[in-house]
Amino acid sequence: MVTGAAIDQGRANAPQLRLLERVPALASPAGEELIERVFELEVLEDAVGRLAEATGSVVVIEAAAGLGKTALVEHAEREAAAAGQLVRRAAPGPRERDFAFGVVRSLLEAPLRDLTDAQRAELLTEAAAPAATMLLTGSAPDASDVTVIAHGIFWVCARIAARRPLVLIVDDAQWADRASLEVLAYLARRIEDIPVAVIVSARAGDPAAAADALSLLGGARAATVLHPAPLSPTGAVRLIRGLAPDASIGICRECHRAVAGSPWLLSELARQLADHGPEALDRRQPVSRAMLDTVRRLLAELSPRERAIATTLAVIGDTAPAQAVAAVAGVGVDYLGGAGEAIAATGLIDGDGDRFAHELIASAIRDALSAGELERLHRESARALMSLREPAEAIAAHLLHSRPQGEAVVSELLQRAADLAAQRGAPAVAVTYLERALSERSPGDDRGRMLAQLATVAFHAGLPDARRRLRDALLEARDLSSRLDVLTRLAALGVVRGDDPGLSHLLERIALDADDESRLAVETAALDALMTLPGTHAERARRAAAIELSDTTDPLMRRVVLAHRAWLATEGGTPDAEAAAALALEAIDDGTLLREAWQRTAYHLCVRALIVTDRAEAARRAIADLAAEANARGSRRLQAIASWYAAELALRTGQVAEAELLAGEALALADDEIRACVAGAAGVLVSALTERGSFARAHGVLRDFGLDGQLCGGSPSHRSALLARAQLALAQGDFERAYAEACEVGAGCNRDCRPNPTWSEWRSTAALALAHLGRRTEAVALADDELQLARQFGTPLPVARALHARAVAEPDDCERVALCRRALSLLDGRPATLETARLRLELGSTLSRIGRRVEARDALRPALAQADAAGASLLADRARRELVATGLRPRRAAVDGAEALTPRQRQISELAAAGKGNRAIAQQLFLSIKTVETHLAAAYRKLGVSVRAELDAALAG
Repeated sequence: MVTGAAIDQGRANAPQLRLLERVPALASPAGEELIERVFELEVLEDAVGRLAEATGSVVVIEAAAGLGKTALVEHAEREAAAAGQLVRRAAPGPRERDFAFGVVRSLLEAPLRDLTDAQRAELLTEAAAPAATMLLTGSAPDASDVTVIAHGIFWVCARIAARRPLVLIVDDAQWADRASLEVLAYLARRIEDIPVAVIVSARAGDPAAAADALSLLGGARAATVLHPAPLSPTGAVRLIRGLAPDASIGICRECHRAVAGSPWLLSELARQLADHGPEALDRRQPVSRAMLDTVRRLLAELSPRERAIATTLAVIGDTAPAQAVAAVAGVGVDYLGGAGEAIAATGLIDGDGDRFAHELIASAIRDALSAGELERLHRESARALMSLREPAEAIAAHLLHSRPQGEAVVSELLQRAADLAAQRGAPAVAVTYLERALSERSPGDDRGRMLAQLATVAFHAGLPDARRRLRDALLEARDLSSRLDVLTRLAALGVVRGDDPGLSHLLERIALDADDESRLAVETAALDALMTLPGTHAERARRAAAIELSDTTDPLMRRVVLAHRAWLATEGGTPDAEAAAALALEAIDDGTLLREAWQRTAYHLCVRALIVTDRAEAARRAIADLAAEANARGSRRLQAIASWYAAELALRTGQVAEAELLAGEALALADDEIRACVAGAAGVLVSALTERGSFARAHGVLRDFGLDGQLCGGSPSHRSALLARAQLALAQGDFERAYAEACEVGAGCNRDCRPNPTWSEWRSTAALALAHLGRRTEAVALADDELQLARQFGTPLPVARALHARAVAEPDDCERVALCRRALSLLDGRPATLETARLRLELGSTLSRIGRRVEARDALRPALAQADAAGASLLADRARRELVATGLRPRRAAVDGAEALTPRQRQISELAAAGKGNRAIAQQLFLSIKTVETHLAAAYRKLGVSVRAELDAALAG
């Protein structure tokens, strides 16, 4: 008889099975039901339930890591314990495959130890005797004795189960020793007649598992093999919302696609959403403690070399060349294939063995590394990739995480990576690379050039202090060429900011050292710099005229001079609009200035010259090209400027609703670094809101952007906002204020030698205010002055605008009718919708007043249609009132169908019809996703559709 003392002695001498501590279930959050596991749960509950009928069974759960095998096993364990059955569970570890009979011992040692000597002797007699020595002393028999031992184990289980039904559970059976699996397979083939249930879970795909022995176990007649599947999209929604109740259906489905339905990874994404909101999916967040612990446990299952490979992949990236991975991990390339299978079996990387199942896993591995180890791996990754001549940006991403060492090759590579990032429209990334290159402090670096480049890309990335960065670059510049480059960029920045004190003096000093080749570049930079100073029109005109273009072979400088001459013409009103437009078109005709638009003002001058010379189609194309350039460079500020220009053009051509939308977009993208854009776009928005009768909103815009207080009418960046404010006062009937503020604008224009009314209709605005105040003689004088200047420049719109003000000021009705008709003939066939509507409205109301109602209706009907189409609610309402006074009851404008779409709604609808998602549309157009959704919803309503698939037909109709 084997005594208790023998048992204790055997236990002391035998190797002990290490029991793994329990890990959290991966299928669902703690306390939640198991999702989409109805069939699996029924099978397990049936196996437990049949024990009451003295019928045994086997359940094998086989699936990839992370699909919830442990959660199913734990459910069966709870069910069996609740039924009063004896439950024994073994959880072998990855180093225990060579511990013969280790799993069997961990399952049955404790039940035997709990018996008295007499009970134990009775249980281990006869057929069960061969198992006694192995179970009680730990002495493993020879492999040839496995069948004898298995038969003995069968009888041990049968006799234990005769007292109380027995449930044997083996979790992570892929690590079980072969001998134990053979014993369990023997038991499985004879289990139906005894109240014993064997429940085994095994990870699929482990290359070192005893797969044949596991197959024998699952092949028994009493066995059921379960293969839990990944969760469906519906199941993913249920799981995620259990932790993040506010997650949208779209976000849940996006998570499902990202992790292929893995419950484990879905749970982690749900925790990310709960802690950080939807933005957690777009940028890296710290992983949860549960995720970190699970990844550490999975790494611990691997061999040292396999762990090194997994860690290297997390740092170098799982798309890196195999040679680089092997070099950093310190293994041979040939070893990677087999190691990949082992890593894939843990669920850390996908089944192909080359990519992480999700970036969260790589993040968790990196988070577990010490700062020193992480830096070492990044540095070695950079070296390995450099040796393979991989792309500069791939290498630079690792250099960002390693400390500077003054190496020229590193600095050069980072600068090359910055150039590539800027070219692909990622200026924020380029900034990061350049800042790291500057910190390298390589002895051969041209720090002036690097700082200048940094300032420019920082400007387009929307970062502050571009001017300070350029000033720093000026201090570091080595030679005249570098200093001139920096000063040119400073001058361009000064134009969009609105000022740069002292810059013109710097340019004057540098001109003293310039040779003939450089002098033209100095002169063009000086033209930019002088634009920020009031009262410099004459000086700029003198300088621009003095440049002899036949003396230069530099096509860029030639086009810059042409751009300035076009701009000067629009300011002074001479030469005329035809000549100014021709200069602007010649300057931009080959795209040279467009490519420089991110760091020079010349292209911008040409665009605005085309706008104010009423070359609407040419201006529209130039603005579209600028927006495309901004998009390609990833420049929010350049896009803001393009939207501002587009808003100005829309307002000038009578598209009020479009002007309102575009100006709002410009203000949403702009910041204080481009003050001129902010003030200009705000002025357009206030003007558009005034035309729509949205006075409260207009005042809100002025207040929000600090434009409701005292403004300097001489500042070009404030002049458009001040004129818009005067027109708002005029529309609200505050004629004294309208007159005063219009005159303040005029004083600034006069100081700047900018008399041309194509830029600023301050005289006609003041004339309208005077007319309403009854000061008609003064009003006529101002309107006549504007009319003369407008005719001199030769742009029809300012002429018509002046004629409208002159008509309103005219006391004689017949003369007023003649003035309106003269202006309308001038605008015939042109897209000056608002001015045409105003003139027709004035004509119709005058004709109605003098009793010519039929003629009045002929003028008022098109005025109403044009005002409605433009979105000019104020004009449209007045036109309706005037028509009612003639005895008509006009209809409201149509609000349905493709014709009712605003240009932006049509643009977004066309992109959506082409298959682009809301996020892609938002990125392409520099809009928020919410803005895209709002426009699409409005378009759906107008078009009478409910899904994207119907858009194409509705737009065509």
